[in-house]
Amino acid sequence: SLILSYLSYLHFTHILGKVKIKDLDLKNNLHSIVKGSKKNIPLLKALVENPRYQDIEIVFPKEDTNKELEKQFAAVTFLLPTNEMYISFRGTDSTLIGWEEDFNMAFMLPVPSQKEALNYTKKVTKLIPRNFYLGGHSKGGNLAVYAGSYIDSTLTKRLIKVYSYDGPGFIKEFLTGSNYQNIKEKIEKFVPSSSIIGMLLFANEHYTIIKSNEKGILEHDPFSWLVDNNHFIILKKLNDGTAFTNKVINDFISSLSKKERKIFIDSLFTVLKSTNLTTLDELSKNFVLKLPNIINAIYNLDSVNKKYLFKTIKALIISYLKNLKDLI
Repeated sequence: SLILSYLSYLHFTHILGKVKIKDLDLKNNLHSIVKGSKKNIPLLKALVENPRYQDIEIVFPKEDTNKELEKQFAAVTFLLPTNEMYISFRGTDSTLIGWEEDFNMAFMLPVPSQKEALNYTKKVTKLIPRNFYLGGHSKGGNLAVYAGSYIDSTLTKRLIKVYSYDGPGFIKEFLTGSNYQNIKEKIEKFVPSSSIIGMLLFANEHYTIIKSNEKGILEHDPFSWLVDNNHFIILKKLNDGTAFTNKVINDFISSLSKKERKIFIDSLFTVLKSTNLTTLDELSKNFVLKLPNIINAIYNLDSVNKKYLFKTIKALIISYLKNLKDLI
């Protein structure tokens, strides 16, 4: 399931109709499928050569990024030899648009990619009347849970399980609704021991903690999750420092109204977009160079946005100090 969830990060939009994994033309299409992510090459080659995966068919790949709608969405469906199918949703890529949509989840439901995930699930399950799984890593896990919650009752009967791999939670109203409650028992969530992304916002589902060979935010990468033969290496609890960080962040979010969250996030991304860079990688590499743009953008915010920006930063500091005192 994790492998099928992760494969939605690859790019299959050149595929028309059905193609089996063993028939992927890696000689001519390898680099267009992985698009520069070299760590995906051995995974893809292993799948093509592995009898367990060779006969899985790839159908309905879709990618849609829209700056105006602040949407970053991608999905692909896998037809399994068991006559079931796995609908896989991509997590956040490195674009500022993708991360802005993630932040919007703190005050908006649904965000555009959640709507798209539900529509995609309805279309695929109508075209192919099989029992199915939903899954995804990071934001993809959140999309899987959302789509599974809002399909109609006839589709819910065909839904086998929903897998969320370190996927963020939701605002509280979603978790108390009957849509979510109806499929809650079908959700399986997995997080690494230093999970931050997967602990954002609120979640009611039980989660399994996996050992990673990385530290901190780098544990979000599924390639770091450890396995022993045919199962994950399971831990009993999150790291103490992680529990502290997550409480700081979620207490901070809870202390703000939806309006305050929206104004803060809009202001934050107005500042980041002032750099004219489109990805977090570019921003990280050019941060010092673009610092004058950032300072100037903060200075030029209107008085209301500037007020909420600093009020929000103050709320984060207060949450940190409060939880630090409790930790000590």
